[in-house]
Amino acid sequence: MLGDIETLQRQAVMVEIEEIIQSTPDYADVREALRSRNFIPEQDDADVAIWVQPDLRIFVLLQMNLGGGYAGYRVAAYDDLGGREVRLPE
Repeated sequence: MLGDIETLQRQAVMVEIEEIIQSTPDYADVREALRSRNFIPEQDDADVAIWVQPDLRIFVLLQMNLGGGYAGYRVAAYDDLGGREVRLPE
């Protein structure tokens, strides 16, 4: 039962983050939205941004454009990686 609640919460946050990314072309606004939802930047460079939410085991990968926006993104749960290693924040 508890696992089901965590899964539903994780899915709700993932949908919310995808909606924010799709409706917000400015990365500075996306960055603030992620921060306000307790995401931690693992990498935040000109080419790629990776944010993790360790409590919900979610990551966000953004491929950046030169103009400050993003070219693509992926929002996923650690479990969706199919056994690939994920470095969790300390």
